[in-house]
Amino acid sequence: MQTNAKDIIVVKGLTKTFKGTIHALVNVDLHVKQGEVLSIIGPSGSGKSTLLRCMNLMEVPTSGTILFEEHTLNIKDKNINKLREKMGMVFQSFNLFPHLSVLENITLSPRLVLKMSDENAVILAKQLLEQVGLSDKIDAYPSQLSGGQKQRVAIARALAMKPDVLLFDEPTSALDPEMVGEVLAVMKNLAFGGMTMVIVTHEMAFAKEVSDRVVFMAEGSIVETGTPEEVFVVPKEERTKQFLKRVNVY
Repeated sequence: MQTNAKDIIVVKGLTKTFKGTIHALVNVDLHVKQGEVLSIIGPSGSGKSTLLRCMNLMEVPTSGTILFEEHTLNIKDKNINKLREKMGMVFQSFNLFPHLSVLENITLSPRLVLKMSDENAVILAKQLLEQVGLSDKIDAYPSQLSGGQKQRVAIARALAMKPDVLLFDEPTSALDPEMVGEVLAVMKNLAFGGMTMVIVTHEMAFAKEVSDRVVFMAEGSIVETGTPEEVFVVPKEERTKQFLKRVNVY
């Protein structure tokens, strides 16, 4: 990431309540710079995934503002889907269409949304499958893939929309331990290639290695933000220290 990079996402005063009383997020301020890899860590229920989903309005904030590429996101904005196209999302549970082949899963949105020709969509899909190490699975169906392979296809599918930012919501949490490494390797290559990424993760070693900044959340708020060195090695806040001790990092 360039030190003079522009903010690509700016979150101001973000609050999200469910059923009027459950505060998932409380007055969160955050910025993400172009080309930055930002990892969000914290205990279960701390608001990490809710924050991520609010960034592209999959969850509509109760209050506060989100700017993406200097545009204020509003669910009623007629251009909201155009803005969302630039913000890819990779989920815990892959969300592949089971009745479509790997090739069809990847080419569907570029053809329908970007109006890409069938020929160009196939060329792009083949390039992306090579990038994630799955060229031999182009005609397979999701039921024929391992969890790690499904997640790598999901990453290729997100990349097919040529997003400016990729959001990852615990991308390895549904995987068997032996499958985790292959997904993290793909993400690592994306990070080192300059892709702007916001990653909600429980993989502390991975976050420490690839992140430009790490955000620690607890109880719906950001407790501490800093470089991996600052957060993992010399955390300032007692709540951060307690969490890192529990996950055997600090």
